[in-house]
Amino acid sequence: MQESIIFKSNAYCKLILHCAKYPHCAVNGVLLAKTSSQKAKELVYEDAVPLFHIDHNLTPMAEVALAQIDEFASKKGLCIAGYYVAHENLRDTSFEKAECKISDKITSNFSNPCIVVVDNMKLGTYMKNIALKVAQYKDGAYRPCDAQKVLLKPENTLDICSQMIEEHKYDILYDFDNHLDNVILDWLNPELNKEIDKFS
Repeated sequence: MQESIIFKSNAYCKLILHCAKYPHCAVNGVLLAKTSSQKAKELVYEDAVPLFHIDHNLTPMAEVALAQIDEFASKKGLCIAGYYVAHENLRDTSFEKAECKISDKITSNFSNPCIVVVDNMKLGTYMKNIALKVAQYKDGAYRPCDAQKVLLKPENTLDICSQMIEEHKYDILYDFDNHLDNVILDWLNPELNKEIDKFS
């Protein structure tokens, strides 16, 4: 029986806001779960860290980003346990194109990570459905998950996300590309975290 894949509001809102900020680009990032979740019956994504909107390949900068994220996560009892991508082609939701050196690297550190592909056609100011397709790594390959096993917590996360898009909160989301351009821009997104907490 397949375990549930749960996205907390911080994780879901950040990855969707990353897409909203760069609708003309492919974007990617990583998902954080509790280290102990490798043995749990459900995988809960606590947070998301937006990576890039320019170059998705595992460049030296991506290596630096993953090392910094790993260090931050370990201090919080978290680990990198998933990879997300929104393809440039709005109709593209393929897992095959989503697999890359970053997703391969995650499988070496976490036993059952997920690749998450954003379904751009489900994005909008008022979202009624989860705009994600999820595949989980099992038995040496990523296998698509049953959509009914992909859940949001709290249940009003779609409303929170819709409200944040309506208020253009994606303007205060910074990914690693932004941080590399200006180190003052914090990829941990503390201001955005406060806004998500406030809406929650």
